[in-house]
Amino acid sequence: MPLQQLVEYFNQWFTEEQGLTQPPLQLNGTRVEGRFGTVHIGSVLQPVRLAESPALVIGHDASSLIPDAPHGSDSPLREEAWNNGPNIVNFDRLTRTVHMLNYLPLAHENGYLFLHVHPQHVLAVKRDHGAYFEGIIERCGLSTRRVVITLQISPIYDRHLVLLLARMRNYRDRGYSTAIKFDARTGEGFIERYCIEFLYRFTPDFVRFDTRFFPKPARDAENYRRRSSLLLAVRRLDTQLLIEGVNNEADADLAKLLQADLVKGSHYERNFVPTTDRNLADTACY
Repeated sequence: MPLQQLVEYFNQWFTEEQGLTQPPLQLNGTRVEGRFGTVHIGSVLQPVRLAESPALVIGHDASSLIPDAPHGSDSPLREEAWNNGPNIVNFDRLTRTVHMLNYLPLAHENGYLFLHVHPQHVLAVKRDHGAYFEGIIERCGLSTRRVVITLQISPIYDRHLVLLLARMRNYRDRGYSTAIKFDARTGEGFIERYCIEFLYRFTPDFVRFDTRFFPKPARDAENYRRRSSLLLAVRRLDTQLLIEGVNNEADADLAKLLQADLVKGSHYERNFVPTTDRNLADTACY
């Protein structure tokens, strides 16, 4: 279905379901944008690359921006948009729909689309996680297997980790690929008490770390040791290690040291012409 028709279809869907007075989606040239109250939603799609052959793109990671931010800067979505009570579910669904529609021109490459789901969304929806978005994915002509649901784990939600874990299983049971990302600001106590146990209870298809997660040994040897223990736990599981935030040569060296399977960052955008191996994208998880 042409992109304009998809935008019109989802506008009718969201407007009727949520009782909106104006359609939340609009097609601006070849890009889809969304409106949620005063928040203007756009998409950034960053290539996810095979670490041993960075010219090969196996998927794209979607993040949000405010296109009309001052001076045209790519500002992150304001946190108050996430804290808007029960509207968190509608906001999260609209955001992921914008990303899905913007990904469609790349979908022929048969790669993965990494989408972030906010922990508050996961906690707010009581059952059938992924069922609603599955309808959006199918309308776009894709399968849930190509959509990677990413959940960030942080100490803020330490009391809810068991519940988050159970609800992430709902996504996996519906055929979604899954990813866990650990907050770069996570403290050592949280790593030892929660993170390793979480991984053993729920083995995602991907585990994601930012380069900032790993301090230099000379600066903080004990912290580095504890985080290396978490990395060792990842290596014992049937999962893919994604290192992101690789923005310079030193970050790239760190990704090699960590034996990353996949990488993401501006360093590769400056140094590699993107290509896609379609067969590789089908087998990257396993």
